[in-house]
Amino acid sequence: MKFWILLFAVSTLFVACKQVPTKVYQSQPVTSKEAGGGIVISEKTVILDARPAFEYSLAHLNGAIHLRPEDFNQKESPFYGLLDADHFALARRLARLGITPETPVVVVGKGPQGYGEEGRMAWTLKYLGVKDVKFAAQEHFSLPLSTAEAPPKQNAPIWKPSEDETLQVSKADFLAQTKKSKTPADAVVIIDVRSSSDYLGKGGKEAIKTPDIGAINIPWTEFFTAKGLVNPNVKSRLESIGITAERKIFVIAWQGFESAAVTLALRDLGYSKAANFSGGYLQLSSRK
Repeated sequence: MKFWILLFAVSTLFVACKQVPTKVYQSQPVTSKEAGGGIVISEKTVILDARPAFEYSLAHLNGAIHLRPEDFNQKESPFYGLLDADHFALARRLARLGITPETPVVVVGKGPQGYGEEGRMAWTLKYLGVKDVKFAAQEHFSLPLSTAEAPPKQNAPIWKPSEDETLQVSKADFLAQTKKSKTPADAVVIIDVRSSSDYLGKGGKEAIKTPDIGAINIPWTEFFTAKGLVNPNVKSRLESIGITAERKIFVIAWQGFESAAVTLALRDLGYSKAANFSGGYLQLSSRK
């Protein structure tokens, strides 16, 4: 009998020791700081980290919340580049992170070393109605780094998204606009922001044969500096080939990520009629 009592006691102790470890949070908020490039981080700023989970776990800006743009997209091919149709659900998710349309948000990513993830996340927020959104590579910021998970944010009130439909163009409108017969000065400009090798059909999966839509190829990395800020020098190149601020511009990539970043870069440079074809070549090449 004593043996069984002792065995029971040891088993109970073993189970107790297997409890899930307590999460470690970094409780110190980032204080108000000018980060350069027109980006200011204050106590009210929500920092989102759009990089892969492994890189976030290695080191991230103190207080940054890990959030991937893919989490807001549809999950079925060929619609990976399209936002989930339930925009209200997306807004509720942002509210649970303390984000409202009035919340200043900074999104960090990998800059030209990534695939436009921070730009796509920023584009998603702006499309849903968040007004003050900035983005750059993490290397741009001279702020404390942490390996600890960010403390949970206080939920913001539920809000209804106010979509900025000018930021994107649907497949139907894309095809209709690009087929219109207009003089060159009035025609829609299509900028293919894939790499030159993909554009020429010499790259990897993104080099799958795509429709000839008369696009101009300017790789998306040319729109940004090494630290992920908008490159002001690209504007002179655009103007040299007749792309002025008055022109309507459709930006396209494989599935709307790099093109989303470039759309916001163009808007920042004064091209107010720039729009992202978020479905990208993946949707354009599909019969669905």
